[in-house]
Amino acid sequence: MDLQVPTVTLAALLLGTARATGFVVLAPPFNSRTIPVPVKGALALALSVALLTRIAPSLPEPTAGFLVVAAVTEAVIGAGLGFVVQLLFTAVQMAGDLIDVTGGFSLQPAYDPLAMTTNSSVGRLHYLLATTLLFTSGGHLLIVKGFATSYEGMPVGAPVPTDQLAEVMVTAFSMMFLAALQIAGPMVAVLLLADVALALLSRAAPALNIFAIGFPVKIMLTLALLGLTFPLLPPALDALLEQAARAMVALRSG
Repeated sequence: MDLQVPTVTLAALLLGTARATGFVVLAPPFNSRTIPVPVKGALALALSVALLTRIAPSLPEPTAGFLVVAAVTEAVIGAGLGFVVQLLFTAVQMAGDLIDVTGGFSLQPAYDPLAMTTNSSVGRLHYLLATTLLFTSGGHLLIVKGFATSYEGMPVGAPVPTDQLAEVMVTAFSMMFLAALQIAGPMVAVLLLADVALALLSRAAPALNIFAIGFPVKIMLTLALLGLTFPLLPPALDALLEQAARAMVALRSG
């Protein structure tokens, strides 16, 4: 018995895989280097199969030129959606980076073999905690749901909404900085007050070598009070994921 698959179904599977691949490559937590490339490809294919009923009905009769143009367009749309999610998720690591700068840990950055970059210690700790919270709270399912809902506003074959995508990215950048300041605000305020106290101490006792004792004191204070930021991570992460899902749903073609 021969198994015949309609051409529209194969075209829908190809175009759905193109958008899902662009999304999986950039959107956390799927963009981690700990996930092998074949697993990412299988995940993209699984997403396209699950959303096949949303993709196939809106497709015209596929031609070679249409498939090439639509595949590139879908990959760009998926990458744009994943980049918006990554921007909002990076706010947690940026909060740790702010603590590193004010606490003195940024003087000795650490090489991260997973991201292939040089990151600060507290920033990487916050990122790993946020990734753990993402899986334990089911936030990754919310991200996948937002990606699936994006087909309602941007069906396959629709043009890329560049003006809306640029506006969403600008909003995501601003929210990223705001969320980082909200998470790291208490620690940054404490460390700035420590700087003021050390400055007053240097004026009161000029014989003391503040440069010799300043950094150890700030590092000890950072380690002692680092737990102040941990209770702020879950509500901030929930708000960021909700905003990411809204951003993906808000994009409309045409």
